[in-house]
Amino acid sequence: MRARTIGLLSALLVLALATPAAAQQTWQPCTGTAGAGAECTTITVPLDRSGAVPGSVPLRVARVGRQGGPVLMYLSGGPGGAGVSEMLGVMAELPELPSRFTVIGFDQRGTGRSGLIRCPEMQRDGRVRSTSGAARCAAQLGTRRSFYTTPDSVEDMEAIRTALGGPRLTLFGISYGTQLAIAYARAHPDAVDRLILDSVVDADNTDPFGLAGTQAMPATLRALCPLHCRGVSNDPAADLTRLTAALRAKPLPGRVFDAAGHGRARTLEPVGIADLLYDADYAPWLRAAIPAGVRAALDGDPAPLLRLEALGAPFAAPEPASSFSAGRYSTVCEETPLPWDPAALPPDRQAMALAAAAALGPNAFAPFDAATAFADEIELCLDWPAPVRPRPAPAGPYPQVPTLIFQGGEDLRTPPSGSAAVASRIPGSQRVVVPGVGHAVLSADSSSCGHRRLLLFLRGQDVAGRCPRVPTGVPPVIVPPLHFSTLTPVPGLPARVGRTIRALGVTIVDVATAAALAGRGGGLRGGSYAVTARGLRLDRVVVVPGVRVTGSIRSSGTADLRIAGDVAAPGQVIVSRTGRVTGRLGGRDFRLPVRRARAAGTARVALAARTSAGARIVAAAREAGAVRIHHALARISRHS
Repeated sequence: MRARTIGLLSALLVLALATPAAAQQTWQPCTGTAGAGAECTTITVPLDRSGAVPGSVPLRVARVGRQGGPVLMYLSGGPGGAGVSEMLGVMAELPELPSRFTVIGFDQRGTGRSGLIRCPEMQRDGRVRSTSGAARCAAQLGTRRSFYTTPDSVEDMEAIRTALGGPRLTLFGISYGTQLAIAYARAHPDAVDRLILDSVVDADNTDPFGLAGTQAMPATLRALCPLHCRGVSNDPAADLTRLTAALRAKPLPGRVFDAAGHGRARTLEPVGIADLLYDADYAPWLRAAIPAGVRAALDGDPAPLLRLEALGAPFAAPEPASSFSAGRYSTVCEETPLPWDPAALPPDRQAMALAAAAALGPNAFAPFDAATAFADEIELCLDWPAPVRPRPAPAGPYPQVPTLIFQGGEDLRTPPSGSAAVASRIPGSQRVVVPGVGHAVLSADSSSCGHRRLLLFLRGQDVAGRCPRVPTGVPPVIVPPLHFSTLTPVPGLPARVGRTIRALGVTIVDVATAAALAGRGGGLRGGSYAVTARGLRLDRVVVVPGVRVTGSIRSSGTADLRIAGDVAAPGQVIVSRTGRVTGRLGGRDFRLPVRRARAAGTARVALAARTSAGARIVAAAREAGAVRIHHALARISRHS
């Protein structure tokens, strides 16, 4: 009798938790957020809606915008991102949405202030691929680990909608948020008014190796390389394939210099280049410089690629758990298709994965290999226990609701093939491709084409038409020489002086490229540079070995540079506003007219000056927060 009473009470508790609309929600000003005017409430839902595993989850829900208007629910990336703070940042970039809608955002279960999962070892792993960290996280969670999946979050969304009085929803998702939006619309089609999907995850793609991303790399590299890689490579993808094969046999050691000019030893390996390519989803300007770096590494010089890897590293820096729950990210081990039987013991999984990869053939992973593909979700989940529940299957057909899909033309995490497949399954959907943009289109599209198409869609208008290519802002990139002696002397001057002027031209071009990528940093082989209010400052920058350059390139296009080094003809070089080069090198006065200066490469000073001005604008935007929001989205949109 007592057991029956306890069972009845448990059932009533589950029923009560599953119907939060029974209680009137109390909204209060949100605490701990930067969103002025945002109100928050808590909606408590069961951990396990079957009642087999006890516990509940307090969902933190926030609202902004037009009270009493139609409801838009924002769905954050990850899984693992704190949805409330992300929603507030995105709404600050898209103010038309809160002016039209009551905008709702929530921290998905296990994130932010919704029963945050803390798994310290995973949290310290910025790449979220630690096998041991995931295994410890699973042990820490116990049977709870199976209740942080997409279907659980779908029913959390329905609980929130019910608590709001049951309105039809406009769903706006980015990255993993698109997977959640589509899953909800398939499970609750009558509750959805329209879908806005940015950087779409194709949940019906069961490929466990993420081959769609690697297959998109060749076109992406060609599209983003300045001047279509003219003078650098005829086939950047083939170059990358050759390089990764060589690095598997023998990684290349090198050094990277920081903004203080201090060098640090690094090693160039295939997985680092793959990470760089995916990091650059959020920074196409970074990926634009990769083909020249690959070409240099094929010639035995790892420095350009190692510098790019260092510039991309902040995109994968560990986040505070309150911003991104790495423990919640382990959801992928519960629901993502993996290349082994879910019931297989951990020692057998590696062999099954290798066999599945081998069955695809030797070129399936080009320009990388299976080992590189394993370095993400496969590595993360190797020792994750077998799921307690069966992996979720998609619920129901795709919804027939107005749908707008945004696709970055150069997105690797959620490549164009995925969004095209999803668009084909949603009758009447409209798809906007923005060339030159990677992941998270609406926050990365400086042309505002996507933003304008969103407004047309909300007005019920057709959004057809092409968006212009968004420029990377990277000037034409060169492959820097490894030896002073390989430089062709400027005609009419002593060989050493002529080579020094060539080396100066190479240095100017390289620093211009570096300044386009970061406002301050280390020289390729030594020294440092920084964008200032007046232009670009160089401090003992070394690009060509044995040639050090110090001085300034002013925003007017003029320059005053001092040359030193073991092999250089020492002295001073002055560049006029018109591009004429004069000075004294190796004890000899010289003067180069503009035409000959261009041929020597030194007239790139004007380009460098324009680049430095552009870098200042980027820096100012970062300070203002416009770029910060995009970077925040980048860090939490890891699942895609």
